[in-house]
Amino acid sequence: MKRLLLLTVLFLFCSSSFFAQESERDYVDEQNMTVSEVEELIQKQSAINKLDFVFGVEPMISINTHTKADGQFVSAPSPIYFPIYMGISVPNYTAISFQPSLRFYMSYNLVYDDMVLPAEIENRTGLTFNFLINLPVVFKLNYRNKYSWSVMAGLAGLIRFATVPFNVQSSEPGATGTVQSDVNYMNSWFYKNARFLYLSGAIDWMFYYGTTKYGPEFSVFFPIAAFADFSIDSLMLGVGVKVEF
Repeated sequence: MKRLLLLTVLFLFCSSSFFAQESERDYVDEQNMTVSEVEELIQKQSAINKLDFVFGVEPMISINTHTKADGQFVSAPSPIYFPIYMGISVPNYTAISFQPSLRFYMSYNLVYDDMVLPAEIENRTGLTFNFLINLPVVFKLNYRNKYSWSVMAGLAGLIRFATVPFNVQSSEPGATGTVQSDVNYMNSWFYKNARFLYLSGAIDWMFYYGTTKYGPEFSVFFPIAAFADFSIDSLMLGVGVKVEF
């Protein structure tokens, strides 16, 4: 009886393995895949398993300290932006990893005393599209696969492009002559004195729910141009929620 039971188990195991292999062969045959294509597919699946996709919503305040002689702000006092960002974390299972991301938001600007400052919608002469590319290294401390703390540090680049705002004529008066000349000045000013380059840092506290991680994040973007402009203007501080899956 025991021998019969053992033979039955062996038969079922071999049958399942055989049919699994046959189903894989049938799939390969149906897709007209070659051996090299199968190997490439396996490598791609392995690579995807080594990374996480990152998604976040992180309101940021951009510091603006410029005031007139009477103490009134020249333009918008430290505006708050609401960028949505996405990126990847690779590899996703080690204490040290790389987590590039891209944030996008729009802003209004004006020219004042050879500077480009944030502006309210009523005083704008430029509509600016902002792309913040962050390239940090992540140092992560994991606790029993329940949650983790991470510290991030790296470089970031703020790619900006100003255009004439909606419902504003390019020929209208501006600080440099016309609205169009203001916009041209902004696009030049953005990249002088390395104003596009930032030091980035962040901390997060991620909770695990299956293969998904979520939690709060605090970020700092310090402008390299602060050393040349002698001002902490454009320093950005962000607090938001991040999800990895």
